[in-house]
Amino acid sequence: MFQVKVMSAVDYCFAVDLANTMGWGMEVADFGFSQFLEPDGCFVLFDNSVPVGIATCISSGSVGWFGNFVVTQKYQRQGAGRLLLEHAINYLQSRRGVETIGLYAYPHLEKYYGKFGFKTDDVLITVMCNNHVQAIDCRPFKFETQPDFSVLTRFDREFFGADRSHLLKSILQKKSSLCYSSFVDGELVGYVVSKNYGNTSEVGPLVCRSDIPDVAFELLKAMLQQLTNRQVMLYLSQNQKEIVNFLLGVGFRKNFSLSRMFLGESKIQNAVYLAESLERG
Repeated sequence: MFQVKVMSAVDYCFAVDLANTMGWGMEVADFGFSQFLEPDGCFVLFDNSVPVGIATCISSGSVGWFGNFVVTQKYQRQGAGRLLLEHAINYLQSRRGVETIGLYAYPHLEKYYGKFGFKTDDVLITVMCNNHVQAIDCRPFKFETQPDFSVLTRFDREFFGADRSHLLKSILQKKSSLCYSSFVDGELVGYVVSKNYGNTSEVGPLVCRSDIPDVAFELLKAMLQQLTNRQVMLYLSQNQKEIVNFLLGVGFRKNFSLSRMFLGESKIQNAVYLAESLERG
């Protein structure tokens, strides 16, 4: 008999092992962080006492995000995935203020999520560079490190469409994280964050006004100059072709594509945008 329970620390090793059957490179700390952000939003699906699936959620004001969804192959096409997904959707919809739920889906699963009401609004490209980012030419560019936190979160909320202050604060409090920002006439116009773990870096979010894309380029270049000899990952829309071509030209390679889907209207406004992560949007 299937039942869904809130994930606990004793489930983390199972969650890591199951997630990494998909090649996601997850660690115990990743699930600990997800549960820190959303204590009641990380789930394990059981068949009686046997764990057979996982899913994580985060709610950020009006937007909820769903990720790390995988069911043991033996239990696929038996209704297990549907039960777990419906449980996660119900959880997010019960959170105060959530109007929209987003996720990133492998293209072959678009039709599956479509049955639950999700609709595709963009295609995300994941790119990676393994320890050899090539030399990057930067024009003289004035940027700042982390700005006043309230200024940053207000700017981010304008473009993401929801309040990610809890997530951003948790990232920026880590000593290993980097944040660069750019101001024009005293107004924040763009910022980029890199989360750094061991020899791996995940760049994102990057948010910049769409009318000044050069600022996004310079912020990204400035950040990448700090990440030489590391494995670096980024996630961005296929429509941001200039940035994609730039990344491919300095040693990155395309990894795989994902469909960005929403149950409800997308809140994301027009901007140069790199995703924070695949499980949090």
